[in-house]
Amino acid sequence: MSLKIEGIIEGAEKIREKIAVELSGHTGLAGAVEEIQRAARAAQKISQSSRRLLSLGRLPAAFLGLALLFFLVWVYWDFFYTPRVTIAFPRADYTEENRQHFRKGGIVFDPVESSTDAIEQVSSGKADLALIQAGIPINKTLNILQTPLLEVVLWMTRKGHDPTEPISVVLTNAQNEGSHSVAKDFFRKWHLDHPVDFRYAWGKLGTLVEGSEVAESIPPEVDAVFVVVNVTDEANVAKVKFVLSQGFEFASPYIGAHRTHLRYPEEFRMPAGYIVQEPRIPDREILTYSVPNVLVARPGINSSTLAGLAKLFESDTLKLQSKQFEFNATEASEAFQGVDAFLGILINIFLGFLALLGLEMWVYRKRFHELNSSVSLLSMLQSNKDILGVTDPKLLSENLQYLSHVSDLLSMISAINGYYTQENSSLLFNKQSEVIHERCDNLKLNIQLKILHAGIRLEPLGSTPETPPSDVGEYKDLANQS
Repeated sequence: MSLKIEGIIEGAEKIREKIAVELSGHTGLAGAVEEIQRAARAAQKISQSSRRLLSLGRLPAAFLGLALLFFLVWVYWDFFYTPRVTIAFPRADYTEENRQHFRKGGIVFDPVESSTDAIEQVSSGKADLALIQAGIPINKTLNILQTPLLEVVLWMTRKGHDPTEPISVVLTNAQNEGSHSVAKDFFRKWHLDHPVDFRYAWGKLGTLVEGSEVAESIPPEVDAVFVVVNVTDEANVAKVKFVLSQGFEFASPYIGAHRTHLRYPEEFRMPAGYIVQEPRIPDREILTYSVPNVLVARPGINSSTLAGLAKLFESDTLKLQSKQFEFNATEASEAFQGVDAFLGILINIFLGFLALLGLEMWVYRKRFHELNSSVSLLSMLQSNKDILGVTDPKLLSENLQYLSHVSDLLSMISAINGYYTQENSSLLFNKQSEVIHERCDNLKLNIQLKILHAGIRLEPLGSTPETPPSDVGEYKDLANQS
């Protein structure tokens, strides 16, 4: 069952016609009927406009639906969806040892010439990830994930080199790549008071031709060799042997407390025979540093992808230990932060929905105020239409008709108010709608009591009351019951 505003408009028109005939002198009541008719037509117009696709009434529900849909998409994208990703590999690191970690992740390999090219691929969005050596300058907008893939700092100086003499010429790997970038960081921490001339020739050393090394000598002006390499790679082992055969020896690249400022190197005591066991290379323990390889991810990569990348380096057969199931303070803090972020999004969606509801209430507030004003007008008009004590039959009949029309108009106001809430259920949250219903019901009850007073006849003080006619007695009984 639903209210039809057309019936309310027709009913108000009939009351207006009756008032014009029966109560032609009461212009105030006629004006109140016109206001109610105008309110009914306004309700009809608003109802028609609210059925449009882009109406304000649909805005809160549309916002709530879109916000929840966006929230679900965000949860799925960030925590469940793992897209196929592309990783840019510098050719120097494009080894089977490095690639094997990424095969089980279904990652597409994109070999590039250098680490600089790999970072450029990620920055431009052509690749999702880049595997590079820590120490290379990276834009702060890019995400960085450290891997367990480690390389070792090798510092080799010429035998018999006087420690008091400056080291001016250093052989390293390609310009602005990992070894060169780390070398510049270390030399700054050594506080050298003279410029260093770098020679980028590590890649040409120890080249294998038909199984034998090319004995290409290192220029005599080279004082030292500084590289950061994977010492398990046979090509790097061949280069180390070649450098040692050219009259160089291992030395410690110790930088002391300055390591904490660089952050990425970790102290590593390389034992004798760590690179080659026979003959032992190095021939003694060397205090050096390990430098991790890092994954650089483009901005906007989702959390599930990063979490999947972190799992790539986990062992396939993890040992179950009791400490893995301990819920410590750090894990509790992370869990609460996640819950806080999750609830924060839901609360913002709820507040946005309430804000839109408030905007809609503000639009309807004027209409509710008009109805409320009409109730106040009818209350004022009927206030002096008393029945009790009226002896003039004509005046009594006129007042009864007046009160009856006012009661009917109050019913129409209540119906218009109900029509608004029927067409837009969100208005049920508005207390103004309840106030109008209560005022109409209370005023109608007051009018009904007045009408019941028509059967009560007041006698002058001191006189003996006459026996009332039977019909008057019935009115009195009804009045007493009320």
